[in-house]
Amino acid sequence: MRIKHGIMAAVAAFAATGASAASITIDRVAQRWPWNNKVDIYYTVDGAQDVKGSTFARIEFTANIGGTEKTIDGNAIGASASDGEHVATWTAPAGLRASDCTMTARLIASDTPSGDDYMIVNLSTGAVTYEGLLASQDDSNNRYNTAEYKEGIMVLRKVPRWTQRSSLPNADALPADGYPTGDNTNYPDTNSEAKWATKRAYYIGIFPVTQKQYENITGSNPAWYKDAETGNTVAHRPMEGNISWYQLRRPTGDSSDFASTSKIPPVSSNTGTFFQRLNFKTGLYFDLPTAIMHEIALRAGTTTEFPYNAADYWDYVVCGRGSPTAVNRNKTMAVGSKKSNNWGLYDMIGNVRELLLDDTSLVNRANASDPFVPAWGGAAVTPNRETGVPLQFSSWAVDGPKRNDRASCRGTWGASTQNGAVGFRVAIVVD
Repeated sequence: MRIKHGIMAAVAAFAATGASAASITIDRVAQRWPWNNKVDIYYTVDGAQDVKGSTFARIEFTANIGGTEKTIDGNAIGASASDGEHVATWTAPAGLRASDCTMTARLIASDTPSGDDYMIVNLSTGAVTYEGLLASQDDSNNRYNTAEYKEGIMVLRKVPRWTQRSSLPNADALPADGYPTGDNTNYPDTNSEAKWATKRAYYIGIFPVTQKQYENITGSNPAWYKDAETGNTVAHRPMEGNISWYQLRRPTGDSSDFASTSKIPPVSSNTGTFFQRLNFKTGLYFDLPTAIMHEIALRAGTTTEFPYNAADYWDYVVCGRGSPTAVNRNKTMAVGSKKSNNWGLYDMIGNVRELLLDDTSLVNRANASDPFVPAWGGAAVTPNRETGVPLQFSSWAVDGPKRNDRASCRGTWGASTQNGAVGFRVAIVVD
């Protein structure tokens, strides 16, 4: 036994079914300073999960708090059972005192990989769990690009802080100094090239929010494009139409100039906006992504004008005029109909334009001080929010491949404007 930051750390070795040599060791457990209820569990796994061999495991932690035991499902805190050293963060009961807690753990066989590459949100119960990447990005894409994850479950992909980028499938191909954004050729004054050595991780939806997901949260479906079409399931098309930046974020009945930096107020019952209801159900804080968060995820490490090879453009993008296939024209398509990017994110360009969190007061996004803090100029800079909401501009309604489909292209949109070519994607910033 040893003590780190006042919390006692116990060592334990347990065998997972089918992996008799597997073991897990609790290296140390540290309550965060200044003292709060965030507890970081540092541990080492040997001989347990092997995703390439389809051998999966999960971890069950047991915390002894002042003589009372509490079981912690590792999948609920994103704890990986793959070989190596790891850290998982547990939100402990309020009032925990460091000297009151010891920790043990065991490995258990599982049908799915443990880890925190994906956040899985059950829209009915609000339960949030985590899963790891399968043997390849393509394998994980095949798992999540199904009806189940376009209706009653929402899946978000982790973009790790820069120092933990090794978990990404193309980590070796990333630039050396940060996640890339910007385009000096086409946007030298408004979105010049930058690299972001991010200090926080975030999750972003692998799809734009679908009509069925929106309905599961709010009980309504105000989309414009709900006409039946073979091979283009209505429930799986992106939510668009009678929604706006204000309707998603600003509390019902509030007519103020609700800022991008304003936190969405919590509610005590399942009422209010889409985000208020989602946050109430899950107990977490979801919102729109900032422009920089969105572009980091869109590019997925690429630095070119278009994030895909030009010859393969139509394999990735749902766009309008210019498309070689008639099904792409004049309406949205079911999310995931095209290929994903390097990180398993679909429809990042095309299908619907996507609302972003910032306003447009920052002249050049490369000058942002923090990629997770949305730009907000205030009334002195943007007295009318109707001129100040940015969005990812490509959709089914524009020509392609042209300037609107560039990775760094952004447009401006009214905060209360509704349109059948505009949707949104969910994001959450984590420690």
